[in-house]
Amino acid sequence: SNMKTVLAAVFFVTGWALLAEADFGQLYQEGVKAEKEKDFASAEARYGEAMAAAKDSRQKCQAVMGKYLALSSQKKWKEAETFALTAVEDEMLQPAESRHILNTVAGRMLWGNRMDFVLNLLQQAENLQCPKNSNVYFQTYFYMAKIYLRKKQPQAAIEVMEKVKDIKGQHPANLYTANMTIGEACEMLGKNDEALKFYRTALEYGKKVKYKFNYSLAEKAIERLDK
Repeated sequence: SNMKTVLAAVFFVTGWALLAEADFGQLYQEGVKAEKEKDFASAEARYGEAMAAAKDSRQKCQAVMGKYLALSSQKKWKEAETFALTAVEDEMLQPAESRHILNTVAGRMLWGNRMDFVLNLLQQAENLQCPKNSNVYFQTYFYMAKIYLRKKQPQAAIEVMEKVKDIKGQHPANLYTANMTIGEACEMLGKNDEALKFYRTALEYGKKVKYKFNYSLAEKAIERLDK
């Protein structure tokens, strides 16, 4: 009878785990559906419930991102920002997922007037470990470089992009962007010959992207400087 009790307990636990898994999936999908129907208030609520039902870092991150974007879609900017920056501290989140959330918040604020605040978020993101050949790793530095260019600090932009431009296994679309950004910074410094080299490298990477990819900016830049 002991064996029966153990089996019943095991069945109960696994059954419960499956139920929790289904709960997250269902709640998350309901959030996605509400978002598609432009019912952002319901989406926000569903994603909030999905957060509570999340069983691992990936699920938690998905739900956080969903709720953050649903809040943003309702133009609740301040609430969205506070929510996401609090959620980043969640114990369940792995560093790479926290970094992804910080990147996203920074990316959405890139063109505002709080450049130093955004830079600070990205510096926090930089301290969170993630695979070097991932989009998450790349994005932190790309956004940093964008801020430095806006602040008219091209040398700083070049230095952060140098961190990603030679990484093995980084996606060619990202390497295209990295070289374009360095080219732009070189032009800002008046180093047109160097800029041209980077634009040409960018074009090579642009042509390596397997899906339909627009590298016309590189072509135009080369045409402009190759006089």
